[in-house]
Amino acid sequence: MGQRRPLILLVIVLAIVATGAGLTEGLLWQANQRPAERVPSPAPAPSGFIAPARTVLPELSASVSDTSASRDMARLNSEGMALYEIGGFAEALTKFEQAAATGATDRAVQRNLALTKARLAWVRLERGEPDEAVRTFEDANRLQPREGAVLLGLGVAHLYRGDERKTEVLLQRALEADPTQILAHKLLGEIAYRRDDLQAARSRFESALRLDPSDVAVRERLDLILAEAGAQKDVRRLESPHFTVRFEGEQGKAPARAVLARLESARQEIGRRWGVYPDRKIPVVLSPGGTFHEHAQAPDWAQGLFDGKIRLPAEGAMRDRAALDRVLRHEYTHALVQDRTRGRAPTWLSEGLAIACEGRATDRERQIVQSSNHLIPIRELHGSFLTLPRTEVPLAYAESAAAVEYLLRRHGETAVRTLLTRVGEVKDFASAFEEATGAPYAEFQADWLRRLRPPPVSIDSKGSSS
Repeated sequence: MGQRRPLILLVIVLAIVATGAGLTEGLLWQANQRPAERVPSPAPAPSGFIAPARTVLPELSASVSDTSASRDMARLNSEGMALYEIGGFAEALTKFEQAAATGATDRAVQRNLALTKARLAWVRLERGEPDEAVRTFEDANRLQPREGAVLLGLGVAHLYRGDERKTEVLLQRALEADPTQILAHKLLGEIAYRRDDLQAARSRFESALRLDPSDVAVRERLDLILAEAGAQKDVRRLESPHFTVRFEGEQGKAPARAVLARLESARQEIGRRWGVYPDRKIPVVLSPGGTFHEHAQAPDWAQGLFDGKIRLPAEGAMRDRAALDRVLRHEYTHALVQDRTRGRAPTWLSEGLAIACEGRATDRERQIVQSSNHLIPIRELHGSFLTLPRTEVPLAYAESAAAVEYLLRRHGETAVRTLLTRVGEVKDFASAFEEATGAPYAEFQADWLRRLRPPPVSIDSKGSSS
């Protein structure tokens, strides 16, 4: 029942906050050429990006003749460099555009223009404007079709929009242009892992680790993949139109078939209710012989887990149909919510919707909330429940179920559908919530608490209530 956020979200965040790519200062031809001069970046640049620098490229230094236009071009380019290095990206773009318009053709100016457009695209992506970011990255790509940093950014923007196929093509092209793009290796590795292609994922993360042996997150991910691959003995797979199940041995075939059939049924039922379906084929992993909690790194209370894959104990797939359906609908809803919101939904919303889609009464959850001597504020239920103290876990799930019940009762399923879409499009959940429901998020929380725990009625000395 637990939900673990996949590493791909952390990688995207690292990409979005990146400081950008390096610029090139094209100089007027001089008899005595200056060597390349490195200028420190105003902020550390993560791997996968070229640090901002002043670089004299020999093949460019003689490409500009000593004319009035070329002097203007060089001046505007230098002014653009200075603005870029202090974070004035929009102003720098204006300077580079003016330099390009002088008519003094110079590849350094064209490259600077492209990289500055790419830097502004990162800003738009960080603001939660993926469509605008894609358009700006595409502008930069038209100027510099083989610039690795631009291709990387365009790939991340498409991944942010949920288009993994296009992302893969662009990241492959980024690595062809620059094989040292560590972030491209990480993202391709994570995409392969989400597809349950452990061999491809291992290769990508090994490449990233060779480029940066100090990257702890990559080393941990690689260790997880190696452990998961090493635990497999007689690995087999079955596929349906929308799911693929990995299991072990001939004895795992019957549980795998049961899971596939029930998941296809759940997909149709839940899809009809919410009007959306995941864009990708979802991998499912069945762990045999009581190894689920160890292999999935799941707490002992979890009956299933979603971390980009639906993970289940194989023996659980042979339980009674009603129990299996509840678990599968729960974990499938997590997959649907992650796909629709690009992984940005708060945990209380994802867990509450997963419980709502199980198809059972929630009397137990109501009782937990009503009998508890305290409540966890909703704002503290945005992160994973797997990190909560064990004693708080039932209350967190119960509150999530109660909050979603109230959300549906007050605003209806149409508003929730809109909310899932808007969460995937904007950065701030409170803004997405108000756009979808018409109510401020803080007001919703306060109203929910009042209805959940109405204030006690006081009795005055005359026996009347107030």
